[in-house]
Amino acid sequence: MAGTQSIPFPGSGASSAEPAAEPVREGAWRAVAVLTLLYWFGTLDRQVAALLIPMIKADLSLTDLQISMIQGLAFGLFFMIMSPLMGWLVDRYSRRVILFCGVVGWSISATASGLVKSFGGLFAARAGVGGCEASINPTAYAMLSELFPPKKLSLPMSLFVMGGNLGSGMSFLLGGGVIAWVSTSPQMSLPWIGPLAGWQLAFVVTGLPGLLLAPLLFTIPESRRPRTAGVTAAPSGFGDLWRHYRRFPVFYLTHGLGFALIMAFVVGLQSWNATFLMRAHGWALSDIGYLLGIFQVGSALIGLAFHGWAVDRLFGRGRKDAHLAYFALMCALAFPCATAAYLIDSGMATLLLYSLAYFFIMAFASIGPAALQITTPANLRGKASAVYMVGVSIIGTILGPIVVASFTDLLFQDEKALGWSMALFAALTTGLAGALFFVGRPAMRRAIDARMSAGA
Repeated sequence: MAGTQSIPFPGSGASSAEPAAEPVREGAWRAVAVLTLLYWFGTLDRQVAALLIPMIKADLSLTDLQISMIQGLAFGLFFMIMSPLMGWLVDRYSRRVILFCGVVGWSISATASGLVKSFGGLFAARAGVGGCEASINPTAYAMLSELFPPKKLSLPMSLFVMGGNLGSGMSFLLGGGVIAWVSTSPQMSLPWIGPLAGWQLAFVVTGLPGLLLAPLLFTIPESRRPRTAGVTAAPSGFGDLWRHYRRFPVFYLTHGLGFALIMAFVVGLQSWNATFLMRAHGWALSDIGYLLGIFQVGSALIGLAFHGWAVDRLFGRGRKDAHLAYFALMCALAFPCATAAYLIDSGMATLLLYSLAYFFIMAFASIGPAALQITTPANLRGKASAVYMVGVSIIGTILGPIVVASFTDLLFQDEKALGWSMALFAALTTGLAGALFFVGRPAMRRAIDARMSAGA
């Protein structure tokens, strides 16, 4: 391996078709800024629904089952359905155009969430948000992996994911403000639309900015993909991806399942945090929104860049399993904090311990995809990212909130036992994920060695 780059990682089995590793491309950091901003507003709308659920339920007279379908199933199911299609498109067509269409689509669907007045309409609007937001991860991961060399990839990935964390935190702050406002002014009337409840206005406000920001995508560099005429075609179908998976099954299994469990940890606990603080500690919903938002934004600003820098530093020094080894440690640190958070008799202590646990594992959405991009040939990265996001959607987005509720209703059979349900859930997800990451380390080293050997 000649050259100054530490690990060139040419495409497995297609070295002639894949470009050698190169320095950070011109415009790469501008791409990080634009993608982060879009992810910020996309997640802002997605998470605000969690805090507004009590208002939506009361205004539309919905059942708990209908609420759970809107909160998880509507978004997660259509996100999962559209992810393979997005992955297929990402490996064939302009990633800027794909993401532009996705941003416009989810912005319209998010705005529509605030204009509907029935369960069916709200379900359809949230499904539209989920389906269109399936475009953000495969496109952003693939674009960043081609703009940055492997040893410098985790930091830009972490900054990109910071947008999602900031959006999630801002959603709680916005939701808290809406709840405080609606208590004194229940409705607002808009021309041609009529009166809107506070929760409807929140959806409209968080949905519209995406339409203004989408054109920024055309200010960033387009991806470079192996399309040169006469060059042997690299793998491009899901069958080729499956054959690649079969070469390194332990890595892809432990990696995918481990990070899906961490996603379940995040979504499952975030979905029930507000309810737990109301039910167990008597906090007002508006106060919960402000405090959750402040703590989450603070954790994101402090932690994400640090985690990305730390993993890049380990990987750049030759630690080929750096991503999984680092997260095995983070899971071990998060385990006691998250478990104790829901068993302690203090709402503020709950918030502090949860925030500390969240700080440890918050970079999962950047470190996981970074490891995937590094170990997967360039021609398969879009599809691999899509498959990864399907698993994350099923286990994390869809099942996470349901499992917590099932522990409460079926295992403990007591609404007051929500804290025990959340503590058990936190322990299982962090414990199992940490064990999977530890087991998967040798497999990751083998996968990277194979990519290096292919380009020797």
